[in-house]
Amino acid sequence: MLKESAYSVKNVSVDAVIACVLAGLSIVCLIGAVVMSYLYDGKGPAAVGLLGIGALLLAITGIVFTIAAWRSQDGGMLMKRIAGICNMIPVLLAIVLYVVGWVM
Repeated sequence: MLKESAYSVKNVSVDAVIACVLAGLSIVCLIGAVVMSYLYDGKGPAAVGLLGIGALLLAITGIVFTIAAWRSQDGGMLMKRIAGICNMIPVLLAIVLYVVGWVM
């Protein structure tokens, strides 16, 4: 009798799925903001900044859903970890871009 692993659970937490979707949207928005800023040579319209701030807000909301997924008993561990990692990437990238922009 083998013990089931926490990674082989058939059901997935709904909060973790929402967090992953928010992470994907956040990453797409952040990449779009960086590309648009590069195309405008750093002198783009306010929409570029709003896109970056929106990406950061989406990532923070995704982190809230990730925390809710960790607290729930349903779902496996893999999706919860993926949601956490994918939501931390845009937050860390936004912090790095802010520091680099502030220094330069």
